[in-house]
Amino acid sequence: MSAKTNEATVRQFCSAWDSLDLEGILALMSENAIYHNMPLDPLVGQQQIKNFIGGFFTLTKACRFEMLNLTADDQRVVTERLDTFDLQDGSSMKELPVLGIFEFDADGKISAWREYWDLKHWVERGGPAL
Repeated sequence: MSAKTNEATVRQFCSAWDSLDLEGILALMSENAIYHNMPLDPLVGQQQIKNFIGGFFTLTKACRFEMLNLTADDQRVVTERLDTFDLQDGSSMKELPVLGIFEFDADGKISAWREYWDLKHWVERGGPAL
């Protein structure tokens, strides 16, 4: 796929998060995708990813991924973001700095997604247990 196509996929993916659209997120990922939040163990395959994100969405009433920087090539997209989560209990995680790396398969689906963020920062700011 082209850098432009990969960039568009990641922007659509982030928009699906903003809409809390679990099916939209999964539709952009390969069946055997790997999702690795670096402070946590990697998730392999759509079912594990669905279970994790779906569980997180039950705690979440709003989400926003603010894109600061994005760079893309024919194989990957790298994003620098500030992620904000408003939770069902009324608490909020505002502007969590995140570096995301997305890799793609031959069909243009996200096959690997790695997120780098500080778990200590998450906990200190009131983020729920993951």
